Amino acid sequence: MNVLLIVSDDLNDELGCYGSERAVTPHLDRLARMSLRFDRAYAQYPVCVQSRNSFLSGLRFSRDGLQPKWENLRQMVPHVTTLPQLFREQGYYTASVGKVFHVDGWDARWPDDGWEYCDELSWDFRINCPPANQGAARKPPFPREGKTLKWPGHSGAIDYGMISYEDDLYHDDGQATQEAIRQLDRHHTQPFFLAVGYRRPHAPFVAPEKYFAPYPLNSIQLPPPGDRSDVPEIAFATTPPNYGEPEQMKLMKMCYLASVSFLDSQVGRLLRALEERGLLENTIIVFMSDHGFSLGEHGDWHKFTLFEKSARVPLIIRVPGVTRANSKSSQLVELVDLYPTLMDLCGLAGPNQTLHGQSLVPILHAPGTELDHDPALTIVVRGPKTAPTAVGYSLRTPRYRYNEWWSTDLPAQLLASELYDHQTDPEEEFNLAANKDMQPVRKALSQEMTQYR
Repeated sequence: MNVLLIVSDDLNDELGCYGSERAVTPHLDRLARMSLRFDRAYAQYPVCVQSRNSFLSGLRFSRDGLQPKWENLRQMVPHVTTLPQLFREQGYYTASVGKVFHVDGWDARWPDDGWEYCDELSWDFRINCPPANQGAARKPPFPREGKTLKWPGHSGAIDYGMISYEDDLYHDDGQATQEAIRQLDRHHTQPFFLAVGYRRPHAPFVAPEKYFAPYPLNSIQLPPPGDRSDVPEIAFATTPPNYGEPEQMKLMKMCYLASVSFLDSQVGRLLRALEERGLLENTIIVFMSDHGFSLGEHGDWHKFTLFEKSARVPLIIRVPGVTRANSKSSQLVELVDLYPTLMDLCGLAGPNQTLHGQSLVPILHAPGTELDHDPALTIVVRGPKTAPTAVGYSLRTPRYRYNEWWSTDLPAQLLASELYDHQTDPEEEFNLAANKDMQPVRKALSQEMTQYR
């Protein structure tokens, strides 16, 4: 079996197949109807670099192994066998198109050395697809230089708007699709592991004008502001909250959704290419995001948090002859489970490291299967990249999300905790960590968390 791994960036569950009433995503919806959809899949870290280091190595973060740092994977675990490397060493042609391991738009088109995340041991072929439209003008009603909004609580700003280049091929994701199709045409003599990394809907939230058509500004709604009063400030990425500029936030959400529709179109082109070349029935397809993204929930417009919107990801898997069409699973799973799952599906020998995830093959055969799976673990670091001041740990169980924030000073001190009951509070608005009646639950989850700190 071939493998096509499609990785989106900063995509939450704003997809029609995940119940979004707003997103227009016909191609991803079609893929979901052909596949098994995981409704409770979680990233190990809500930021690009760290998340990709984790699921491409099959490792969670630990003090003596993979570190939650903005660094090349092999700087931390030099002898790790990555997921694509495992396939390459066992006879597969492996190709990386776009942002798979982390690359920036301004990185070299043909990455080859340095700290760059391409990882030479993993790939027979690798290419970065930087935007062809750098500095392009935006169309009206946006001014020529585009709209720039400073995010409250952040030092950076974000561009958003309609790009004047209407042809998808002028955009990095359009180029990635074209190169991926070229790879399909060139390699028929051996099985392939093709990873295609799309940047949308990662900021800047820009897309050709045609993808804005489904989203008139007067149709955009923001989530209720909620209440931060019982939640520790360290839990948020946006401080103070971004409630004060609703019209700008509506513009940003409109542009985010247009970026999602642009992504959807690229996935559609890729699926058609598989079908036209007769590859659909011998290719495993995985569609996923590296982590989620908040669109105003809790007054946050970002990733970097342990809330559900930031930690949860879409995960869709199609295995010809195995998965049932239009099936779904509510089993708690993690991105770190992808490594052992693909390894088992393709009958590969295991790597030199101990994998931290669990194979999802039993669920792929029977979606109602309940695995004896640990709670999903997500962590995030607060403070400077080089000297973090705190680490947040989050356990997601079938009912609860429990977070602890620990100082990095030794001896470490517990700074704050959060407990949310998803049975009664799916939006995570009410922190029950101090609730007297919930202490048995909190203490049990705190004890379970000790094995990960």
